[in-house]
Amino acid sequence: MGLYPVLLNLIQVLLTFYGYVLIATAVISWIPDLADTQLGQLLNRLTEPYLRPFLRFIPPLSLGGVQFDVAFIVAVIVYFFIEQGVVYVLAAIVRGL
Repeated sequence: MGLYPVLLNLIQVLLTFYGYVLIATAVISWIPDLADTQLGQLLNRLTEPYLRPFLRFIPPLSLGGVQFDVAFIVAVIVYFFIEQGVVYVLAAIVRGL
């Protein structure tokens, strides 16, 4: 097995892991006590730079007095499309080598 497939696999694992970090951040944000823990703060620091542009341009929806954060859902969907695109392009490059 060559170096490039190993690097491709590592990148894919890291991208998938970050996707799980995004989802974990959403789950932890629903429980205020967990969001204030060290783990919650760490997840927030890891995901905030990626989520910031989405939160800035997509305001939360008010549904019956409850704020529904559509920006986070859009950010996660966009992330998974980006992840698949990056892996596809890198795999095509590796196959061409």
